Amino acid sequence: MALNLFKKNPSVDGKKKKPSKKEGVAAMEETKSIRQAQDRESAPMLPVAGNAEAYRVLKNFYVSEKASLLNGFNQYIFKVFRSANKSQIRKQVEKLFNVKVESVKVLNMPRKRRDLGRHPGFKSEYKKAIVVLAKGQTIEQAKP
Repeated sequence: MALNLFKKNPSVDGKKKKPSKKEGVAAMEETKSIRQAQDRESAPMLPVAGNAEAYRVLKNFYVSEKASLLNGFNQYIFKVFRSANKSQIRKQVEKLFNVKVESVKVLNMPRKRRDLGRHPGFKSEYKKAIVVLAKGQTIEQAKP
């Protein structure tokens, strides 16, 4: 039996073993779960304890360089649902993190056009809230 040295994947019998569908699906699911776990670890999450109403107002912390700089001035940025208003945001932040909120500023961020090669698309719009806390108050979950 001659071994062909010029093949990309030389094998003993000359045939390349193809993975079964079950093995391929299992491998894809495993990599997907690993990626999801890495995403969960990278962004700070809202605390688990709390009421269900807070999760209809607040989505998550907004993570950026500017947001982390504002943390030093007792200002925290949250992504919120589009239907949330300032009074709801204030109430839920006070209830969820046991802090005193001084003011809330709300920004509606527009959708942005993003193209991938020749395929046009859009980055979805969202609403974010800048919450200013009273002096001496902090939210430990937002610290990197």
